Amino acid sequence: MTLLPDRGDGALVLVLAGEFDSGTMASFRRALGDARVARATRTIIDVSGVVYADSCLIRLLVHAHHRLPRFMVAGPLPPQVRRLLELSGAAAILRITPGIEAARRA
Repeated sequence: MTLLPDRGDGALVLVLAGEFDSGTMASFRRALGDARVARATRTIIDVSGVVYADSCLIRLLVHAHHRLPRFMVAGPLPPQVRRLLELSGAAAILRITPGIEAARRA
């Protein structure tokens, strides 16, 4: 997971890469907590580099959606992540954009 540098637009951008399951979620959970404390005006989570995810990732994304202002998920969504979002119903809840720049403009 990488935190992109602040571009002065108030957006906190986290780029996720690799596997996200119950054993690897601690750093992402902390980063979301930091975003809430920092009072970012917008939080963008780029999931385009996620190669594996389970329901723990979906649960944290939905939780963050309800807690953080202007929360967005940026793609392009990997097929497995898209499938999880659709099967769980989270795709209908989350604001999903094609990429980070689209999320910054939204």
